Order: sequence, then C-alpha cells, then structure tokens
Amino acid sequence: MHSSESGRVRAIILTTQRTGSTFLVGCLRSHPEIECAGEILNGQPDDPRPAYRGPFRQAVKAMRILHTGAWRAGHYMDAYFRRGAARVRCFKAMYNQLARPFATRYLSENRDIRIIHLRRHNLLKVHVSTLLMDKRKELQATAATETVWITVDPDKAIERMRKARARYESFDRIFEHHPRLQIAYESLIDGQGLQEDTQRRICDFLGVGQFEMQSPLVKLNPEALRDMVTNYDELSATLSRTEFAGMLE
Repeated sequence: MHSSESGRVRAIILTTQRTGSTFLVGCLRSHPEIECAGEILNGQPDDPRPAYRGPFRQAVKAMRILHTGAWRAGHYMDAYFRRGAARVRCFKAMYNQLARPFATRYLSENRDIRIIHLRRHNLLKVHVSTLLMDKRKELQATAATETVWITVDPDKAIERMRKARARYESFDRIFEHHPRLQIAYESLIDGQGLQEDTQRRICDFLGVGQFEMQSPLVKLNPEALRDMVTNYDELSATLSRTEFAGMLE
C-alpha cells in the first residue's frame, strides 16, 4: 500500500539515542490524524511501551525481534504501514537498526516515505546523556527526577562526537532523494509540547491539520553540563581547544 495509491502518508523518525525522539513520538501520537509507533525494528508493539532495562535486556531484545519477525525488516515495515486507519503512519528508526539486512534497502526503494531527521546539535550533551543511561533505571520521566552525575573522558567524548557528526551526515546523504524534514532537539521542546514553529513545520510536512501536540514526558537531565559532569573544568579545558568548544554552553 503506497501513499500514492491509498492517501496514506508513510513516514519515519530517523534518529539516534538521546535526541528527544521518545518525546516526539508521544507528541505525534497525540495528533488525531497520526498513528506513531516506537522502535518497531526492535520488535516493539505499535503502542510504545517503556523498554526493559534489566540485566538481560540484550537477550530480551533479540528474542522479541525473532518472535515478531522484525528481523525481516522490509516485510515488517511494509506490514506496519498497511495497518491502522489514520492518514499518517509513522515509527521511529534508529541508525543502528538500519544497519540490519534489507532495512535501509526497503526505505531507499520506497522514496515516498517521508523522513523526519531528528538530531541534537549539542553532541556533547548527547554523549553525556548516553553515559548517564546506565546509571538510570528509566530513560524517560513524567515528573522531575533526581540529578545523576557522571565523569567524562574528554578524549573519548571528542572521538564519539566526531563519529556522531559523520553518522548524521551519512544518513542524510542516504535519504537525500526522499521528502525530508530536518528537526533539531534544540527547537523541539516547549514544556510538555512542541515549540510552535516546529509543530507547524511537522504538520505541514506530513500533510495534516495544525494541532497542539503534547507528550506526557518531561526533560530528564539538567540543562547545564556543569550540573551533571563531575570533572567539568577538565572537560571544558580540553574541548575549548577543539571545534566543539561551543557545546560547553
């Protein structure tokens, strides 16, 4: 079922960890013309649920992928897009999930699929937030949570940020022939809703009516890196001599 044949708009949120993608999924789900799922390529159900964070999470994820048939990525995505009744069907696809056989191939062959490419410009905050994942039992919150602290290796941070930047650029090239909308984390969140301009751009891009979209989630970590990083002064001294100096703010 292609959008040109049925009026159905097919879309994905293309992203990586700690970019506000779960918040965006929640907002899109609040729109009456949009059905949006989480990481279906990990075998998650159409109705997003909190991810299992226990010691066997990798085994649980592998079993879920095998059980649901998500390992047949093209077939699985096609089946997802055929379900439901809303004008727009959308799900979240992480960069690493598209490395699986036939996942990128399916998306590349279906150029009507609209790509919301979500990034976070501050790659340092992405790195710090990723490090904090292993220190938290839950990766999202609906109310204020206690601050967690982390020590950051400056050299590893620089290496990871350069890789993250290259990865974003690589996927942007892969989908250059698709309808694309680039969205930044920094222009995403306004309390528990989307920033007005971002909301307008998304609705226009997906061809749905303007609607005030909301998510039940709130920000998990403090805004200031100094309030999360125990060795902030060391990190700042090293990064201030690199192209990432502006990300210390």
